[in-house]
Amino acid sequence: MQLSLDFLNDMAQRRGDDIALEDADSQVSYAELAIAVNALAVALQSKDPTPGSRVGLCAANSMEYIVSMLAILAAGKVLVPMNCHGTPEQMLEILNETHPCAIIVDALGDKLVHCEDELKIPFTQFPGLVLTYRDQTPAVA
Repeated sequence: MQLSLDFLNDMAQRRGDDIALEDADSQVSYAELAIAVNALAVALQSKDPTPGSRVGLCAANSMEYIVSMLAILAAGKVLVPMNCHGTPEQMLEILNETHPCAIIVDALGDKLVHCEDELKIPFTQFPGLVLTYRDQTPAVA
């Protein structure tokens, strides 16, 4: 997925202040989106450097969901979408079948997915991850 990351970084460089994502409550520029995607991708690679490992995503559609999807792909990982309206039993079955190295969750997904806390990356950690990995870019997978 390096092509997608290259495109995003190019858009951030050329049109950094333009709005990339918008919802009823907030807007995110291309520059902000690229920083967030790169930071989360680096965090995922730090957690597990193996290209092609799986990352679960259990959350409702939101800006953070889009950032998560792009970061998973930018990190060279395989996205495992998990329905945040499923049952804990369904989530456990997905975990047992896919063996993800990490699971990105919103508040609903956090309650639904029962696993070791070290596997989870809650949306609430995103600001800290951006601060930690702000100036880094993911390794080419």
